[in-house]
Amino acid sequence: MDNLSNKQKKAVEGLKKISPDNEFFWDETMGIPKFIKGKLSGPSKDKPEAIARKFLDDWKDLLDMQKGLKEKMMLSHEETDRQGFRHLFFNQVLNGVPVFEGSTQIHINPKGEIVAYKDYRITNIDIPLKPSVTKTSAIKTAVDDLGLKGKKKSSAQLTLYRDREKSICLAWEVEIKVAGELGSRYCFIDGHTGTLLYKFAQIRGAMSRMTYSAGNREVLPGSLVMKDNQTSNDDIAKAAHNHAKIVYRYYKDSFGRDSYDAQGARLVSTVHFGKNYNNAFWSDYYGQMVYGDGDGSRWKPLALALDIVGHELTHAVTSRTARFVYAEEAGALDESFADFFGVMVSNDDPVTDWEMGEGVFTPYQSGDALRDLSNPPKYRQPDHMDNYIHLAAGEMPDPDKNDNGYVHYNSGIPNKVGYLTVEGGTHHGITVNGMGRDKAEQVYYVGLTEYLSSATRSRWTFEQARYALLNACRQLYGDNGPEYAAIKNAWAAAGIGEPAENVDIIEKELTPYLPVPDMAPAGVESVIHIPEQGLLKDIRVNVNINHTYIGDLKVVLTSPSGKSVILHERDGGNSDNIIQIYDSGSTPALMAFTGEEVQGEWILQVSDHASVDTGRLDSWGIRIATHKVEKQTVKKKRSPRKRIPDNNPGGIESSVEIDKTGKLLNADISIDISHTWIGDLRVVLVLPSGTEIVLHDRSGYSRKDIKKVFSTESDALLQVLAGREIQGTWKLKVTDLALRDTGKLNSWGLEILYEA
Repeated sequence: MDNLSNKQKKAVEGLKKISPDNEFFWDETMGIPKFIKGKLSGPSKDKPEAIARKFLDDWKDLLDMQKGLKEKMMLSHEETDRQGFRHLFFNQVLNGVPVFEGSTQIHINPKGEIVAYKDYRITNIDIPLKPSVTKTSAIKTAVDDLGLKGKKKSSAQLTLYRDREKSICLAWEVEIKVAGELGSRYCFIDGHTGTLLYKFAQIRGAMSRMTYSAGNREVLPGSLVMKDNQTSNDDIAKAAHNHAKIVYRYYKDSFGRDSYDAQGARLVSTVHFGKNYNNAFWSDYYGQMVYGDGDGSRWKPLALALDIVGHELTHAVTSRTARFVYAEEAGALDESFADFFGVMVSNDDPVTDWEMGEGVFTPYQSGDALRDLSNPPKYRQPDHMDNYIHLAAGEMPDPDKNDNGYVHYNSGIPNKVGYLTVEGGTHHGITVNGMGRDKAEQVYYVGLTEYLSSATRSRWTFEQARYALLNACRQLYGDNGPEYAAIKNAWAAAGIGEPAENVDIIEKELTPYLPVPDMAPAGVESVIHIPEQGLLKDIRVNVNINHTYIGDLKVVLTSPSGKSVILHERDGGNSDNIIQIYDSGSTPALMAFTGEEVQGEWILQVSDHASVDTGRLDSWGIRIATHKVEKQTVKKKRSPRKRIPDNNPGGIESSVEIDKTGKLLNADISIDISHTWIGDLRVVLVLPSGTEIVLHDRSGYSRKDIKKVFSTESDALLQVLAGREIQGTWKLKVTDLALRDTGKLNSWGLEILYEA
């Protein structure tokens, strides 16, 4: 942004000093950084909340808060994922008034370094914070607008609310619970004018509209049928009970999540709800799942379908993490994440069935389903933003009139993204190379539970979901590999965001089982040879060392150019074994390899620097992303047939001019010299930059003639050419530095493969 204040500019400069690669993304309306990624703090052993609060305090000038505003950041919750990352979520309170959607995220890696910061706070207020409209009046306005009959329970609190134009209003957030409904309705009433600003209902009708009869009881939870490992003769109750266990095990085994709240909450289900009830849903209000028996025509009992149970329990997870406002894009995302994990729960690998509810939907009609993630239009859902169904101007989400802003229709768009992320394919002219089920479900889980998690209910958009999944991928697999490209391309194929640049991935792994000598600084070396060409974009190194005291060990990776990076240097104390993945996020020093030619020998050195404890290098591997670019070749040859002056340091010189521009990937230098004693000769290649590379330096003794091709593929001395600009004058210098024997330079040439 060009309009940063001096305070903000200094704060940005300060964070750039920590790491010049830190990236800032600004909220143009609020004038604050909505997201920062990189390395935002040094390592720390403090508690995560202390690290986060220190960051918020140290860099408070990023917000340039309006004078007179007293801010409190209330810790909402903290998550720890399987990779050891800590994710903290704060809610903003200004002058005692909570900010709706004022959620701030801080993400900390296992070293205690902050690697991402996401902010949606308010920094300026130009309205009075004392309401003109009373709470009682606001509640009446909300109740009257809903026009619902029956017993109601209402409450209200003041909040700072941003409308669709991002204007800030003091509002009464009114919550209304209507008897017979299994969720709350919310209305935001302007605290000064009494105008209805927004409304939505957290009532998830996940499968279809309700078609029940009031003649049957609709009470929750009902009478206990089964508990824990008990069984029953009621097949519908047994299906719900057993399917809930399967979904629990899926989340526990796949992600380490202990029930929907990650704290072991009991899974409560109610079946036989209502009469001819064509619905199944998760109720935030009651904290349980509810299943109808269907009408026998449109639906069979919904609890019989594992994908539906997986869908409903995922709604339970979203209610504790992303806290989607169940309306418009946020509601469509709520539905889409539930569909995605419903499919994952009910399939093995690979996924063979991308349809939802086909086992219980229209039992007398085969070959149909409620939704199809692989082909949303098959069941009247859009699969691209060009076909997104919008509310009319001035229309608000309504569960009875417009499906809360068409959440069950527009979910087809992110559903198509999920399918493409896993399976790949070409959609709207954009080709996606899918990352497969295992990686995709990890990205989706971390994206949902960490990068979309919020301190308040939030109106997340498709674009924000895209960013969340990209950030999850960045944490899990880096942001330069095919996984990151798959996510970018999948969203772009659905009309959201730009597609990714192409990359090539090189993966190599060895299992040398090399003993590491005790107290031997030279250690052992293992070599991975990479024959492929390319300039390094990103690198990940996995190391598996069996050792009884890793505080003795030093581990160093050396590139083909000779540059070295220390991966482990005698830390970890008396811990056993090093089983770790090093990447640019956890080990920023690896960024030193960026831009280098990857071709050649990569060397891992493991050395022990103290006595007693011993170990073994079991395995290691590297995964390198290189720029995938159009490669071109330029050839130049000269045949000067020049005599080489005898015993003359001035020698001779021949040059070629290259007018193409680009970075060198590979080069062959061919030389044809006739001479009766090549031990007299010195041959030097001079680059356009003036750098000299000695190709031959008085070796070979009395042998005759030099006819040779020097190559970056086989000659280490030429590896420094990788990444060099090719444009300019290339020279070959040949000198004879001893008496008697003579010869001539017949010809020489360049064949260069380069990135245009």
